[in-house]
Amino acid sequence: MEIAKLYLRTADYTTKSSCGIYEIENSKGRVSYKIFAGNEDLHLFLKKNKDKKCKQMTPVFNVGEYKEYPHTEVRKLTADEIKQYMSER
Repeated sequence: MEIAKLYLRTADYTTKSSCGIYEIENSKGRVSYKIFAGNEDLHLFLKKNKDKKCKQMTPVFNVGEYKEYPHTEVRKLTADEIKQYMSER
């Protein structure tokens, strides 16, 4: 989930909306986390991937309302930037 959080802001910025992290489980019980813009995208994913399910059908994490920040850029973060970002979450 921590890795998904790093990508969440990029997804929010790309879609210009608040995305969420959803917990997805496959038929073997393996849990993974995927980012979707909303429930409609989640439903489309589950329809195409019949061996996967989302028990909660709601995000396990999101930031609430999308907020635009000046000078936003998409780039790879340094290790120090990642530590700072995660400590602020």
